[in-house]
Amino acid sequence: MRFKSASIILITSLITGLLYTYTSALISSKIYRIMISEQTTVGNTVPKTGGAYSLLGSTGQLGYGTLAGGRYSVTWGIVNSWRPAQLDVSSSHAFPNPCNISRGCASVTFTRLTLRATINIFTISGEKVRTVEKNSNIDSAGWDLRNASGSQVASGLYLYVVKGEGSVRQGKLVIVR
Repeated sequence: MRFKSASIILITSLITGLLYTYTSALISSKIYRIMISEQTTVGNTVPKTGGAYSLLGSTGQLGYGTLAGGRYSVTWGIVNSWRPAQLDVSSSHAFPNPCNISRGCASVTFTRLTLRATINIFTISGEKVRTVEKNSNIDSAGWDLRNASGSQVASGLYLYVVKGEGSVRQGKLVIVR
C-alpha cells in the first residue's frame, strides 16, 4: 500500500513541477553500465554519480535530502532489481514463446544473456530477419518483432542464434498473429 501512495505522490509532483523531480544518470565504462534512477529534492538536486559507489533505484524519501556532510545517508526507497549478466549463454531463452500478437504480445525478450551478446534472428528458410545487439549489465534484451527495415514480421517459425562470451545457443521462436 505504501508503494502505491508513494508512486501517486511522485507522479503528482512530476506533473505539477513542484519541489520534487525524477532524474536519472548513467555510470559507465567499456564493460559496464549502471543506471541510476533517483528522486531529487530542493536540497538534493543532482543524482549521485561519482566515486566508488553505485546506487540503483530510488533512494530518497519524499521531503528529505539524502546528502549530509559529504557522506550519503540512504533512506527507505524502492530498489529496482535485475538479474546480472550471465557468464555464458548456455541457459539463454526467448519468451513469450509462442508470441501471440492477437493476445497482446508486442515483443520478445531474450534472457540469461552475457554482458555483451548478439542475437541473430532468421526465417525458417535461413534469411536473416534482424540482429539484436546487447551491451548492458542486465541479462536481457528485447526484440520488437520488426525486421531490419522496420516492418512487422509475419506469423511463423523463426530461428535465433545467441552468441556471447565465446558461447553459442540456438533456439526456435513462434510468432502468431
